[in-house]
Amino acid sequence: MEANEKILKPEESIKIIEKMIQSTKRNLHDSSFYFLLWGWVVLIGSVGQIILKQFTTIEKTYLVWLIIFPGMIASIIYGIRHGKKPKVSTHLDSLNFMIWIAFIVSYTIALVFMKQFNYNVAPIIFLLAGNATFLTGIVIKFKALIYGGIVFWLGTICQFLIPTDYVEFVSPLIIIFGYLIPGYLLKLQNKKNA
Repeated sequence: MEANEKILKPEESIKIIEKMIQSTKRNLHDSSFYFLLWGWVVLIGSVGQIILKQFTTIEKTYLVWLIIFPGMIASIIYGIRHGKKPKVSTHLDSLNFMIWIAFIVSYTIALVFMKQFNYNVAPIIFLLAGNATFLTGIVIKFKALIYGGIVFWLGTICQFLIPTDYVEFVSPLIIIFGYLIPGYLLKLQNKKNA
């Protein structure tokens, strides 16, 4: 052992880990933006498609999902602006970043091959979102995100079990309880910790 290395007591190790988690939680303030942005984008897309199907004669109701592109642009702009801010980055920040990269890659694969799924990719996307949300909650020890991930999983199961005519009505509930409520709670938590 080198002279400048120090053996840590268990209590000191726990304090270091807790500081790292708190730093990651502060860094994830930016993440509340993404949960809220994508929660609202998907909610607007889901409800918009329901409204178009139920109350109009528009045949291509799926075009409402073009709202994803302004969401992508907003995400990129926000990421660029906030990515330049100096902050302490922890191992947990890197882990959380990789969780969401895995989600984006899996999401893209599902979209590219959605024809093979008979265009029924919503349950797959919700399953993937549940995984990423749940794991983010585990990483930062934030129960609302853990529960949000569980909501996505339960919603995915519902989408497979309920009659096809009602599946679209489940999606807004999944988004509200899986993304929006946890996103607002994360934002509130970060304001308290700021």
